[in-house]
Parts: sequence; structure tokens; C-alpha cells
Amino acid sequence: MDSPFSDSAQNTKTQAGLPIDFKRVLFRAVRYWYAVVGSLAIVWAYAYFTNRYATRIYPVSASIIIRQSQESTGAELIFNSALVNQYRNYLNEPYIIRSYPIIQSVVEDLNYDVSFYNKGRLQITDAYDKVPVDAILIRDQTVQQGSHIFKIISSNEFTLQPNPSPDSEAKRFFIGDTISFGGNRFVFKKRSSNHIESYKNVAFVMNISDEVSVTGQYVSKLLVTWAELGSGVINLKINGANVEREIDFIKGLIRRYQQNDLDKKNQTATRTIDFISSQIQDISDSMKTVEGKMLQFKKIGQGLELSDKAEKYLGKLEKIEEERTAFLIRENYYDYLNKYLNNGEELDQIILPSAMGVSDGVVSNLIIELMKNQSDIWLGRDMNKEKNPLLTEKLLRVNQIKKNIFEAIRTLRSTDKLQTDLIDRQVKIIEAQVSSLPATEREFITVKRSYTLMENLFIFMMQKRSEAQISKASNTSDIFVVNPPMRAGGAISPKTQQNYYLAVLIGLLVPFAFFFLADFFNNRIQSKEDIDKITTIPFIGGIGHSKINENFVVMKRPKSSIAESFRALRSNLNYFTGNQDKKIFLVTSSISGEGKTFTSINLAAVLAMSGKKTLIIGADMRKPKLYEDFGLRNDKGLSTFLSGLGDAKECIQATAHDNLFLLSSGPVPPNPSELLMKPQMEMLINDLMKEYDYVVLDTPPIALVADAFVLSRFADHSIFLVRQNFTQRELLKNAEEYYRSGRIKNISLLLNDIYKTGPGYGYSYGYGYSYGYGYGYGRKKKSNGGYYDEG
Repeated sequence: MDSPFSDSAQNTKTQAGLPIDFKRVLFRAVRYWYAVVGSLAIVWAYAYFTNRYATRIYPVSASIIIRQSQESTGAELIFNSALVNQYRNYLNEPYIIRSYPIIQSVVEDLNYDVSFYNKGRLQITDAYDKVPVDAILIRDQTVQQGSHIFKIISSNEFTLQPNPSPDSEAKRFFIGDTISFGGNRFVFKKRSSNHIESYKNVAFVMNISDEVSVTGQYVSKLLVTWAELGSGVINLKINGANVEREIDFIKGLIRRYQQNDLDKKNQTATRTIDFISSQIQDISDSMKTVEGKMLQFKKIGQGLELSDKAEKYLGKLEKIEEERTAFLIRENYYDYLNKYLNNGEELDQIILPSAMGVSDGVVSNLIIELMKNQSDIWLGRDMNKEKNPLLTEKLLRVNQIKKNIFEAIRTLRSTDKLQTDLIDRQVKIIEAQVSSLPATEREFITVKRSYTLMENLFIFMMQKRSEAQISKASNTSDIFVVNPPMRAGGAISPKTQQNYYLAVLIGLLVPFAFFFLADFFNNRIQSKEDIDKITTIPFIGGIGHSKINENFVVMKRPKSSIAESFRALRSNLNYFTGNQDKKIFLVTSSISGEGKTFTSINLAAVLAMSGKKTLIIGADMRKPKLYEDFGLRNDKGLSTFLSGLGDAKECIQATAHDNLFLLSSGPVPPNPSELLMKPQMEMLINDLMKEYDYVVLDTPPIALVADAFVLSRFADHSIFLVRQNFTQRELLKNAEEYYRSGRIKNISLLLNDIYKTGPGYGYSYGYGYSYGYGYGYGRKKKSNGGYYDEG
């Protein structure tokens, strides 16, 4: 039994909020176990059907390596060409692989915008590796999206029917023919690996999708990562429901990536060959004129032999013209570079200076940097990020590099001019010496000198064109397969074990969350622990729930657990009032409905059963009803005496029970509070205590009227009722305020109508004078989970 003295010692306890009582939540879950089991069953069934019928998703992966520029190919063993060692920004390669143009070309190559499916009872499965034909969509017109029913009817025939249109007639076509259906043109070709006869009369759903949306799906689900930092190995990974489809996609992607890499190399080589060919054409035209003069001269001067002096001068001039040839080539490249940069062409396809024999390091580095930034700009524009500040910065950087290249070219031209001027002075000196020769030798030397210059230029350009052609012919892709596409493990979705674990978690969480929220939002007193957390008023005991629809439980069922609860209350009151012979008890509560009349009657009854003469006073003169439970009259009562209209002895009535008397409220007066404040009330109390051992005052609620405060000064002890799952916590806080302020003294709390018991409720009533002895005999469980007294 919880000692009331231990409760009264809690005078320094601070008020606190009511946190969730997890024991109570757990007990409620155990009590309503069938709700928990039902929740688990529902969620488990959902997980089972999800695992059973969800589409399986499998991972497919492959690895490729990008050859580094330092690695050698067969062509580089013959010569080292700038056309082979192209600039490559390796950081851009993962994004280039996932770029829309490449992915879209793969979708077109594989005809992935045309898909076949098997339609089952509960799910639709991808029939990519099941259908015996390939449907090739001819894209010479706008593609019309739609769905059709495809069915093989013979080894060479099939039918197409709009879907869903079961009433429309199926059209027959021959495999291999170009057909038109649904606004599109197709060619259906047999697959060599499928036995077409085994698929006769099997219906497939053929979907024609938007090419752009299919491309977007593959771009989003394709994962491209470097195998490790600093390596040239790239891992490709994709997840899909049909492994064969995803393997074919990655194979097609690698082929397209290799082809794009080779095309880019060949494009640079082709540009170089075209440029050199145009130079050769100009040189050839000039050579034809010089050759004509040479022929004419030989016809006229046939058999002419130059003198030793003429031979000497001619040798010097030919050597000088060889030097001039290099400067002419450089000048031509500078002109090309100026024109190329001014025209704003694809700057990442520019011919490197080393490819034309120009070995200036400054220009070469600037052009390489220009190509790098231009490649980054292309990626940024492909990502539709024109407003990206990084892209804007790259554009500004490209313009600055172009200005630097133009400035470098002007510097190189100035440097070259100094050397060509020196060559021109040397030529003039030799020409002055040649002028002393005979006219025929002078003319021959002039023609021979021009021919030698053109010939040197022609030979150099022919050599460079041959190198470019060899480079183009020997070009191979730098992309090699390390690990071919293959399935990289079991299904990653659905995750069967995880789904079952989640089912258990959710199945438990939902009912527990419901119980938790029900307790969290319940602002009514549930247990003694709730009372202790709100107030420092001592706790005196608890009264159980009665299903009997009357207030006189103690007299009619003296062996019930409720009767024992009131006996325990009688004993506990002795702790508060001591051993004095005569006592006055006041019973009150916050609001109506908390069981004041029920408690007053049964407390008075149990006091009378102890052999003590007991009087119960109906002090609630606003709503008199106490007399009804005793079957007595109310024409005279407390209001009659206080109003001076009758004697106290005339108003007191004997009940049908020994030692129990009643002073009813009497007729309802207009001023109940004022009557209670009259001196007659104190005189009445003094007179009653001379004749009766116990007086029980049944008062109105203190939250509504002040009558209980007036009467509390006469009471030896006041009992404040709190009804389980009825009294609101705020009302109990008001009672705590009355107690702390001293407006009500000698008070204790009684928890009434206890029907929720168990862990978290902290109180069980039963046989005996203590708390916690169980429900005792005579208790039956209610249909709503509570208990009632059988008697």
C-alpha cells in the first residue's frame, strides 16, 4: 500500500508535463495484440506480393580503357605525327559517353524505341530476347507513338493490330517486306537465334515510344565512373529488367564511342589533307609555268653547259632558296591560322603547328589550351548551361587565348621577316655577281632557281600529305574493351529480405504509432503516475469501475472489490485525521460527472457499517439528488434549516441502513453560497458533531462554484475526486493551485472509476486494504476491456 505520508512528503516536487508513458503504450499493444498481428499480416502480405510480382532489376556492367597518348601504335613506330597524338581531356570522357547525341545514336542503331512485351495476368514482362524478329523502324518521316498487337502466324507472315482495339481487324504482312502501319514504316527481319515456328500465335505487345524519352531514360540510368583515380579504365554500369537488352545496349554504346573517337581522329586528318592538297594545287600551278620556261630554255639552249662560275652561283642560290622554303611554309600556316580563328570554326579541330613543321612552342601550347577550353565549352552548351558562370568564364578565356595567338603570330612574322630580309640581301649579292655572266647563263640560273624553290615546296607538301594519309589510314580508336558487358550479380530490386524486414518494422510501427498518438493527444488523467507528475497533493487511493447502474454498491455488494476499495479508503483516512473520535469529511471534484455523489454515499455507508453513527449532508443545493438514492424526500433539508424555515432535527432523515442518516439539500434556494456562509452553518456543524461520529459533506464542483471552499473550513479532511480518462489534466492543475495557495487544506486525491489497469497505469485495486492485490473476487471483464463488479 502506498503510504499517504510518502505522498505528502512531496511538497517540494515541481510540476511537470506528462510525457508519453511507454509502458502504457506497450501494455496497450499487448492488450490489443490482435490489432498488431493484423497489421503485421497485412503489411507482410503486401511485401510478399511485391516480391512475387515486382519486376526484377539486374545490374549489367562493363569496363573500357582509354589509351594514353604516351602509348605507341604501329603508325607511331614509323613516325611521330601530331595527327595521331590528338589532345584529349580525360576528365570529360565520362560525360561524353553519357551525352545525348551518343546515347540517341545507340537507341537508333538498336531500334530501342520499338519494344516488345509479354502481357500476363498480373504483370507485363520485357520480351526483348523472346520475340523471334527485329522490328526496324524507318525514320524517313515523323514517328507516331502507339501500341500494337504483334503475332506470328507462319514462318514468313505476321499480323499487326492496334492495341487496345480488339474489334479492329488484324492486318497480315510478310517478314522482310517494308510495311506501313499506324503511321510508321517498318521492316521486320528474322532473328537467326530464334525458332520462329515455336512462337506461332503468341501475342506480343509492340510499343513505339518517343526516341528522345527513351534516350533520356538511358542517360539517367547509365552510370559512368573511373575505376580508380589516375587510371584510364572507365566502368560502365546500367540496371534493367532484361539483361540481354542492357548487354546489347552497352555493346552498342562501346561501338558508337569507339567509332566517334575514330571519326574525330579522321576528321582532323582529313582537314589536314585538304589544307595540304590546296597548297599543293597552288604550287603545282606555279610549277607548270616554271616547267614551261625550263622546256623552252632547253630547246633553245640545248647542249648548253654552265661555266664553273655559273655553277657556283647557282649552288649558292639553290641553298638559299631551300632556307626560304621553310619560311614560305610557315607564312602559309600563319595565314591559315588567322583565317581559321577569324571564321570561328570548330576550334577543337584545328591543325596543330607541328603537323606543318612549325615548331614554335608558344603557339603550340596556346593552341592546345584553346582546344581544351573549346572542348569544355562544347560540353557546357550540350548540357544547356549557357547561363553557367563557369561556361561564361571559359568563353572569355577562349577569346583571350585567340588574342594571344594572333599576337604570337605577329611576333613570329616579325622574327621571320628579319631572317627573310637577310636572305634577300644575300640573294641580291649573288644576283649582282651573276649579272657579270653571259645573258644565257643568267636567264638559265633565274629559271632554275624558281624551279628549285617550287620543287622544294612541292616535295615538302607531298611528304606532309603522305604522312597525313598514312596517319588517317593507320588510325585506330583509343577505346578498348577490358571487361565485356555481362550481368554483375543477382537482382537488386525488389530486395526481398529488406522488404520483409521493412514489413515487420512497419507492421509493428503502425499500431504502436496509433497507440502512441492516442496516448500523446489524450489530455485526461489515466493513472496515479499522471497525478503524481501534475500535483503534489497526497494520493489517498483508488476506486474501481462499477457496471451496476446505482450508487449504493457497498451495501448491496459488501464483498465486491469496490466495497473493499472504500474500506481501504476508510483506513487511509485515519492516517490523515489521526485518532480523534468525531470527524467531518468533505467530498468534492473539479466538474460534474466525476463521482462525488457515488463516493459520498459509499464512504458514508462503509463508515456506518463500522458501527459509527454517520450523517451524509447533501451540500449541493443547486442540484439536489442525493435523496433519490436513499428513496427519501427532499421537501425539507439543509436549505430549509439555513433559511430559518425549520429545525435541524426535523430535516434529518433516517435511511434504511443502520447508523446511516441523511440531511438532504432541500428545496433549491436562490442564494446557496450565501446560505452556507451564515453563522447557522457553523452552529449546525457543532451540533451535529455532538450527536454523530462521522459527517460526510457532498459538495458542488469547485471549478464551477465556491461552495466547497466555504465548507472546507469545517472539514477535518477533504477528498478531491479524479475520474480516470475523464478528468482533464488542466483541471487537476487548478486543484494543485488551490492546494499550494492554501484555499483548500487537509486534502487528498482519490482516483475514481478505474477500468484501465496494468503496466503504465500504475494502480490496480482489489481485495484488501492495499493497492496492487489484483482485481479480487467477483470481477468480470467488460466487452470494452474494462471490468465490473459481479458482487
